[in-house]
Amino acid sequence: MQDELKRTRLKVGAFQIYTGEGKGKSTASMGLMLRALGCGLRVYYLRMMKPRWKTGELAICPTLHPNLVYRNVEQDWVLSKSKEIPEHVAAMRLALEKEMEVLESVLVSGDYDLVIVDEINYCIHGGLVPLSRALELVDKRPTNVELVFTGRYAAEPLIERAGVVTEMRKVKHHFDHGIIARRGIEF
Repeated sequence: MQDELKRTRLKVGAFQIYTGEGKGKSTASMGLMLRALGCGLRVYYLRMMKPRWKTGELAICPTLHPNLVYRNVEQDWVLSKSKEIPEHVAAMRLALEKEMEVLESVLVSGDYDLVIVDEINYCIHGGLVPLSRALELVDKRPTNVELVFTGRYAAEPLIERAGVVTEMRKVKHHFDHGIIARRGIEF
């Protein structure tokens, strides 16, 4: 494959976290994804808690570039009443447990230079992914792979292990004044 011949490899990867109450965590990770693809890196991007809506990124990313694998956990749990129904919570935990197994094999495979796990911090905070499992993943990261976790509520043990932590802080947001999410801007 032609892009394999030109593949760039990282000599040293890092573990990064984008967290905080402000807007832009996923957007920042997508900017990093684009930069990496433009430089010949291979990228695996997993959206863990984003609904199946026809978001702009979900419409374009799965076929954007041959060096990109872009996956969305197929659920809409985060926006539904399911998070208050114990059986649904258990089913989501099981689904994410399987995703974490796949994610670990992707991370250690050497096939990807950048692995982004969008909204994992929220999953940990909500009890859907055990913190211990996320820490295992971080500890198994090969030294030449960049790993990025996004989402509100990053756990302190993850922050301690990270080489880069960026906190998005809300100063002002039009949502607070009744402006709803706009297609093409917020999703």
